[in-house]
Amino acid sequence: MKRVVIIAIILIAFLIGVNEAAAKEEAKRYIGLHDKMLPIENIYVIGGDTKVLLEEISKHLYIDITKDKGTIKLSKHGKEITLNIPADQEAPSAENPLIFSESGKLLISLKYLANQFEFKLEYFPEYRTLRIYRDAYPHISHIEYKEIIKEHIKKQQRTQTTQTTKKPTVYLTFDDGPNQSTLINHATLEKYNVPATFFFLGNQMKQNESIVKTVSKSGHYIGSHSMTHDKALVYNSSESFIAEMAGGAEIAEQLTGKSANLVRVPYGSKPLVTSGMQKSLIARGLKLWDWDVDSNDWRYTDKQAGQIVKNVQDGVTKAAKSGDKDIIILLHDRSQTTIALPRIIEWLQREGYNFKAYEPDNHIIQNFLRDPSL
Repeated sequence: MKRVVIIAIILIAFLIGVNEAAAKEEAKRYIGLHDKMLPIENIYVIGGDTKVLLEEISKHLYIDITKDKGTIKLSKHGKEITLNIPADQEAPSAENPLIFSESGKLLISLKYLANQFEFKLEYFPEYRTLRIYRDAYPHISHIEYKEIIKEHIKKQQRTQTTQTTKKPTVYLTFDDGPNQSTLINHATLEKYNVPATFFFLGNQMKQNESIVKTVSKSGHYIGSHSMTHDKALVYNSSESFIAEMAGGAEIAEQLTGKSANLVRVPYGSKPLVTSGMQKSLIARGLKLWDWDVDSNDWRYTDKQAGQIVKNVQDGVTKAAKSGDKDIIILLHDRSQTTIALPRIIEWLQREGYNFKAYEPDNHIIQNFLRDPSL
């Protein structure tokens, strides 16, 4: 007996899953009003009946909504309908066609609404489209309206294709400046109108204040890469670590007048950054970026700049294929990088990638520690 019950439960669950999947597939419908298509995305098909968000469809049909103590009053041209707000999970009925969606918003039967306010409905099954109309309101024929539907569907498909094929955003980041190579990289970025993120060293900012200000005024983001880049000094203790990282941030803020709360630690966060160091960054309100793509530019000479380009191409391609939508590229302010940079940018532009500098209000989590707080 128990076995029969278990099998029955499994079968019911399977059927429910199939019905839900079918409903989602069937729900890919479109709705039109008179001679136009409506920009309604939330369309549900439940039990063969098309339901839409009450507030959304009411705006298009100019139906006024008034809520009062568990009821909703719908009114248009002197006609009023009062419906009880259903309890959560309550099924719709002929007397009360309202139902809550998964997001907690009220849905209403489109057929019910049309009947109550003297609209007509025409369904075009080949296009999965419902047209709302009134005979008293001038409108084109249903045959002519099919052309409106087809053009709308084509536009939707083009939009979906564009969204699907949209390339990820890339963030060019430069460590170890400011120096003379910073100026060359900056000039290249300006030539191609590309924003970037620079992680400067505190001691070098003190010696190259004009470079810091030039880069900042161009709209690039400047963060801290420590004061000295001295591994023994930076990672000696949590106290020396935060002094190095926060010290660079403070100098950047003083010179630019802008927030510099994003840091990149020397040699990457793992395995050098301890839990105590992590806590010190969080306590200071600093965010941490490592990278997705390592150009390894520091390994090569000027004559080997082509290998830097290839490393970036291979790394970005791999990251994009993995589904990464925000790809952070590690570069340095060095002479070999200045040679490679134009070719890197040109390739990224040809491939359709989007460029951004770090945005403090839209922080992206990318650290080897996998700490969402950073």
